[in-house]
Order: sequence, then structure tokens, then C-alpha cells
Amino acid sequence: MGVKVVVLTVILVAMMTTPLAFSEDDEQYVDDDNNRYLSYEEKHQKELDRLLAKYKALEPNEGGPPEIEMVDFEKLAQNEIDMLYKEVDELQKIIDTKVLNIKNQNIKIEREKAKIVAAEEKIKKEWGAAPANDTQLRFEYTKLNKMTDELKVLLSQKDLILKKIDTKQLLLEIQQHDAKLIGVELSANCIAMAKLDRGSCPTYEDLLSLDNSIVEISGGFSMYDGYFHREKSNYQNSFRAYDNDDVIRILVDPPRNESARIKMITIEPNLGLYADAYSRVLIDGKRILSQDRIINNCYDARISADNWRLLLPDTIFTFRNGCESAEIDDLVTFDMPQTDISIWSSPHIQYQHWLEEMKTKCKELC
Repeated sequence: MGVKVVVLTVILVAMMTTPLAFSEDDEQYVDDDNNRYLSYEEKHQKELDRLLAKYKALEPNEGGPPEIEMVDFEKLAQNEIDMLYKEVDELQKIIDTKVLNIKNQNIKIEREKAKIVAAEEKIKKEWGAAPANDTQLRFEYTKLNKMTDELKVLLSQKDLILKKIDTKQLLLEIQQHDAKLIGVELSANCIAMAKLDRGSCPTYEDLLSLDNSIVEISGGFSMYDGYFHREKSNYQNSFRAYDNDDVIRILVDPPRNESARIKMITIEPNLGLYADAYSRVLIDGKRILSQDRIINNCYDARISADNWRLLLPDTIFTFRNGCESAEIDDLVTFDMPQTDISIWSSPHIQYQHWLEEMKTKCKELC
């Protein structure tokens, strides 16, 4: 009996002095220094570090980091805009100095004018007075004209830089909204009408003036298959021609490999009124419906052919500002009829009223 007690005591002491056991899977969640369990945030960071090390260990052809660092074109564009703003600030300092010098020069000219006026008055009063000398005045006017010409050049330079900033800022915003390229196409119904030469839809010939695509890559336009439209491109990946292109373009009837990658506007006949998930809820007893235009996730749009001349440029404008605003209001509000319903006509209210009546009768009978 005594031996058993001693053995049990040794086992308990061994368990108390030995750290809690953990499986091999738990090793990644234990700090190697003090053998303690990590917090959730520490586990999360340790796992991220492990995945990053694993990613860096892979070769580029195995899905690892690329050998060449990716270029952040938006950051480069913003840096260029910032440099232009600094150039404007430096130019403005020179302009301010030039304006101050012109003001001082005008003061000098007024002083010279006063001297000539005084000399002319002296001539009137004194018979032998010296004639007025305007040599210095003409010299000061020459300096003023030179300063004025220099100021005009500086202001012209500033104006050109500001216009350049506006253009680059517009291009950057359009790139951020993924609206550098916008495509315009006709729906199948509009194409069928174009072949029959009837209906309210425009033709691609009507839209051709909007197109500024690279026709040598995307394909030219001609009459074939019964209607005027874009020819097939000779390049399978023609969209690559626009990767490093910083021109804001409208692509009319673009090839499929291009239209699948850009914002698209489709012209359809008789789009009319439609309701979306948000317009099914009444607001102040009114139903709001959209008319002649449907924009999905600011990426593709459908517009009615009846009003395409106004809706098409406005939809392009809307795409380019990230669908934050539109010039044309395409919402229509309808007053929904109201029906007055008496609460006493409700079956539930009638049932509750009957229960109260039965309780009163039961008290009298019971």
C-alpha cells in the first residue's frame, strides 16, 4: 500500500513540473521564447508572416512575386500633377515679383511726368527757363513695356500649365473610375432595324463621328452583312493596344475582346419605364421609376433609342465621374392611390372584439 502511494506522488509531481502537452499542430501557436500560447492577433500575424515567406520562396513561374516590380501608373500620374502644381507655385512667385516691379515702375513714371509738368510751368513763368527733357520718361516707359511683355509671357506659361494640370487631373479621375475607354453598341433589335432601314434606332454610321478608336488595330468600318458596322480586327488581343494609351476614347461597336473589358453603353428601342429593387418601396406614398436609362453598377448601361442624342453624351459623362451625378434626371415620380381601410373591418380586430364580448357573457352566465 505504501509503495502505491509513493508511486502516485511521483506521478503527480512529474505532471506539475512538466508544461502542458500540445500537439504538433499547436506548435505554430506557441511562442518559442517563453513557451506561452499566443493571442489571436499574434496568431494572425504569425500566419501572415508564414504565408508571405512561402510566397516569396516561390519562383515567378510558380506563382511567386514577379521579377519586375509592377508600375503604379496612377501614382506616377499623381506625382506628375504634384510637380506641375509646384511649378505653378514657383511661377506665381516670379509673377508676383514682376507685378510689384511694374507697380514701382509706374511710380517712377509718375514722378518723371511730374518733373516735366513742373518744367513746363517754369517755362511759362520764366523767359529763359530750360525746355522740358523727356528722355528719362521715355526710358522708363521702355522699361515698363519690357516688364509688361515679360509678365504676359509668364501669365501665358502659367495658363498653359494650369490647362495641362486640368487635363491630367481629368485623365487621372477617369482612370480611377475605369472610364478611359467607353464603348457604344446597338442592341440586336436595333441592328435588325438597321438592316431593314426602319425604326427609331441610330445606325453605326450615325455614331461614327463619336469614334476615336485605333482603327488600324480594332478594325475599320464598312458596309457588309447587310448593314454598316466595324470590320473584324486582324488582332486576337486588340485590347492590348490601349494598355499604355493615355488618350480618352469612345469605341463604337468595339470587338468582343475589347467590349468585355470596358464600360459599355447599349442603345435599345423603346426602353421605357422600369423599376429596380430600390424603387419598389414607396416614399411618402409615391413610387419612383426610372425612364429611358438603366445603369448597372456604373459599368454597363442601356439607353432608349428615342432619346439617344441626349442620353448618350450624358451617360458618358456619368460614367466618367464615377456615376456620382448626371445632367439628365431619368427618374419619374408617380402618386400611388390610397385606400382608406377601417380597422374594424379587420378579421383580427373582429375576433378580438368577439372574445371580449364572450368574456363578458361568460361572467354573467357563470
